[in-house]
Amino acid sequence: MNELSSIFLNAKDGDTVILEKDKIYDVRQDDSFEFEGYYCSNTAKLHENPRGLRRAAIFLKDKKNVVIDGNGATVLVHGKMTPLLFDGCENITVKNLVIDYARPTMSEYTVLSNDGGVCDIRINEECLFRIEGNEIIWQGENGSGGKPYWEDSHIGNRRYNKVYNPETELCRDFRCDDMAFEKIERLDDYTLRVHFTKKDVTLSAGEVMQTRNIVRDQTGALFNRCKNLYFENLRIKFMHGLGMVSQFCENVAYKNCDFTPAEGRTAASTADFFQFSGCRGKITVENCRARGAHDDYINVHGTHLRTVEKNDGENSLVVRFMHAESWGFQAFECGDELEFIKWDTLIPYAKTKVTAYKRLNDTDIKLWVDGALPDIEIGKDVVENATWTPDLYVRNCDFGPTCGRGILCTTRGEVIIENNNFHKLWGPALLLEDDCNFWFESGYTNEVVFRNNRVTQCEYAGMWDKAPIIRYTPKVMDENSTEFVHGRLTVTGNTFEKSRGITHCFWLEYLREAEISGNTFDAPYEVVKKCVGNVIEKSNVC
Repeated sequence: MNELSSIFLNAKDGDTVILEKDKIYDVRQDDSFEFEGYYCSNTAKLHENPRGLRRAAIFLKDKKNVVIDGNGATVLVHGKMTPLLFDGCENITVKNLVIDYARPTMSEYTVLSNDGGVCDIRINEECLFRIEGNEIIWQGENGSGGKPYWEDSHIGNRRYNKVYNPETELCRDFRCDDMAFEKIERLDDYTLRVHFTKKDVTLSAGEVMQTRNIVRDQTGALFNRCKNLYFENLRIKFMHGLGMVSQFCENVAYKNCDFTPAEGRTAASTADFFQFSGCRGKITVENCRARGAHDDYINVHGTHLRTVEKNDGENSLVVRFMHAESWGFQAFECGDELEFIKWDTLIPYAKTKVTAYKRLNDTDIKLWVDGALPDIEIGKDVVENATWTPDLYVRNCDFGPTCGRGILCTTRGEVIIENNNFHKLWGPALLLEDDCNFWFESGYTNEVVFRNNRVTQCEYAGMWDKAPIIRYTPKVMDENSTEFVHGRLTVTGNTFEKSRGITHCFWLEYLREAEISGNTFDAPYEVVKKCVGNVIEKSNVC
């Protein structure tokens, strides 16, 4: 067991743990905490992490009133792990802590020149690799057995590539099929001359290739069924797999945190920064900085489980996790309110309460409920845990640039997003969906306020028609549905700049009402509507 993990072996309720000032604590995956059964939403498929394996540097279970003061110390990860793992804890504070990877799992190299598909590239010196024929084999550090913790070829269907332009701070996709080399020459320890099979490869001098394995086998953190978590003055330089994941937690706050790449890198996370799955209470993200991710900044959602069997005689039903990256975790407690959702309209039609539950296997859960079951279209209709739906407050943050969207939120709680700076985002600053046929991320929203923010050059990648800066697109399958999924949107006091197209676009679908008022635009704006109720537009300046 490493020195840092040993400190937390005997942590007790009420302890204040102060780490040595500015010390670097090296934590290797083969001398860290290791546990199974920690299944995590939006991460690895069943065959990628079948036992829910988590390796952690700092682990707390069923602890209360613990303060961890990093005192400027760094948790330096060697290998792959989930550095912070808290389970069933209450009133936990983590502050003044730095987390980094000695060898990030995102490999980066700079293009020095491109002469007809013959490119000289300079690999970041922290990126370990070897050459095998016409492939670069990216490697982790060596473990205790003398072999690398991990190895990945630079080509194949498990890789994902982005090209980052340091001058514009914009990214673009780079197809895996275009990564094949005919020849590799080593010019020095970190400089290679690679001969692309595709001669017209679109790479320019100065651009940076960001490349990673797509498997989300670990995360930046996992907080499972905790209450009152407070994080302040964290400095997170890199996260593997997914970001800071709160799963069925109540009241989580991040304040004055910095999630930006370490010097010499362009990426700080291989996926989202903040993921809140099935939470409740208040989620607060305030005075934080983040940039350089391969996915979204904040994603707040529940999980729709499909109904696959019911037994009216015992008031029971079997529900199933449907998405390959969300499975295995405890999604219900006794007393939770269960809401039945129509599969093609996303409209709730009945409620009940869970009286008992049983995990049948990795994907199926049997639920006993209070009272008779409604008329369910088995195999299609879904359920949502309506008890675990949080309020969201995002204030005074700086988000961008990134390869994802800004904030995704599908929660029926209060949502206030104010005084933030969104700039150079791949997708919209705000995206609201709700879906029970694809990602199965629930649910509907009642009130979303987006005010006093600055939105600059967002949706620059043109992911959707008209490049909307705010997009409401619940996945309604019934094309004839005229029922509203979402409630009210207020967009007021914001500044919108540098749209991708000739207008700034708000794309609104299945929304009861919206107010767009008092905003400033540097170009005309338009509102695209489908099944939208009353829209108030007033006092906007173009």
